[in-house]
Amino acid sequence: MRRACRGVRVVVEGGDEMSVVNLKVKSVSGVNPVVCVDGKRVRFQKNSFGNMIARTEVKDGARLTVQVWDPILSPMWLLWEMLYFVISVLGIFDLAKDRIKRAIEFEAVLHPGESESQATVTVIRSGGDKSPAAELECNFEAEVLKNEYYGFDLIKKRRRIALLIKIAAWIVLVGTAIAVVANIMAK
Repeated sequence: MRRACRGVRVVVEGGDEMSVVNLKVKSVSGVNPVVCVDGKRVRFQKNSFGNMIARTEVKDGARLTVQVWDPILSPMWLLWEMLYFVISVLGIFDLAKDRIKRAIEFEAVLHPGESESQATVTVIRSGGDKSPAAELECNFEAEVLKNEYYGFDLIKKRRRIALLIKIAAWIVLVGTAIAVVANIMAK
């Protein structure tokens, strides 16, 4: 998760007064979003509906970033895929977790009022390339700077390569087992 909060700059417009924002991130089943406010990761608790909720203090002009990162975008993706394949006993005990199809990058500048504010970010896990990756609902003014999917073609290509390697490993394993049994039967 090293891309989690990269390149976040603090933008402060106005005074140093802090406002309390009740932040909720919805539609996070099967994904683990990284949420940062002004470059600092926010600690969340899950509620009974599976949503992530937090109460945080922010300055006017604070930058909110939400990123959902797919591990297959890592430089060592093939090593991790094959290691997980071997640990799951060649995929037999694979947990079949709900893997995201797209990595998401959402960034907004928050301008909360002086009273306690509410903000809800809904992660959208499906949609076209030009559709928004997340939706922001809040009772104060906010500017959305970035709201996009990235790396979809690369994720698709790498998943296909990993699947072909896993199928080839099964073919080699079955072929080896047949050769060993035939060798034993011949003696």
